Amino acid sequence: MRRMRGNDVNDILAECHYDDRLWGFAIRTAETWRTSDRDSWRDPVLALLFRMGSFDWEGEDKLMNQAKQAIRLGTATSVRIWNRVVEIQERVGPPGLG
Repeated sequence: MRRMRGNDVNDILAECHYDDRLWGFAIRTAETWRTSDRDSWRDPVLALLFRMGSFDWEGEDKLMNQAKQAIRLGTATSVRIWNRVVEIQERVGPPGLG
């Protein structure tokens, strides 16, 4: 598998197979979560759902392999949409809401 190009969030990993792309997007999503300002997440349930979908579950909560791909796809998609909403809200929304 090749390396992602730095912080290029628009790199679609075109030369990778879909499974590898999904894995790359999941890594990018986990990094987004890890480096985000946790105080800016006003919805603790949404934040927990993103965290649950970004990292492997352990112990008694360990996922079955069949579920991992669907959860990673849903999380990566949702975080991408969430980042766009925040970006647009900061650009056009009233001060203090972004």
